[in-house]
Amino acid sequence: MKKTDLIGVGYIVGLVVLLIIFLKPFIWATINYPIPMGFVKVAALATFGECLKTRLKTGRWMPTHLVQRFVVWGFFGIWFTWAFALYSIGVDGIIAGNLWFGILPAFSKSLWINGFGCFAYTMMLVHEYANQMISKQGLLAAEEFRFDKKVWALDTKHFFSRSSLCSIPLTILWFWLPAHTFTFILPGHFRVLSAAVLAVFLGFILTIKKK
Repeated sequence: MKKTDLIGVGYIVGLVVLLIIFLKPFIWATINYPIPMGFVKVAALATFGECLKTRLKTGRWMPTHLVQRFVVWGFFGIWFTWAFALYSIGVDGIIAGNLWFGILPAFSKSLWINGFGCFAYTMMLVHEYANQMISKQGLLAAEEFRFDKKVWALDTKHFFSRSSLCSIPLTILWFWLPAHTFTFILPGHFRVLSAAVLAVFLGFILTIKKK
């Protein structure tokens, strides 16, 4: 462990301590100001995830263009806030209208947000595009944006191979579907926070797998 690792550990421990101490104000702010709180929560946690991935890959903590990555993750936090509310209310509505099964509502919401609604697929795709723009410091034309099939493995023949565990379809199946089921079990004011923590966890898993 390097001395700089203590800063990373201190950062995440500090966030947990602050959450415990200021839990009631945190819940109040999330309920009354969901958009800015969504921005802050995801930006603070997911940017730490970017730093953690950089540490695992290169041995240093600071990724390039950190402020830009912070802002991008913040806007993803707003997106998360809207999406969780939209699918939670929407699935409750179709259940109430006898248009969907009334059992396992949390799993149903996860199934809709990740499967029928394609949120996870779209989010991962847009985030990869944003990462490419940040890395190249400019907008990308369609012909400039390419997938590495070893990572994304969009061909159906790779869906169930061991080498494609971090492909979008399999990531949705083995991670996001159960993870978002857990997230939808939580009260609404904890869902975006849960999604941010899970995004960091997934990034850690995939980084370790690649190594």
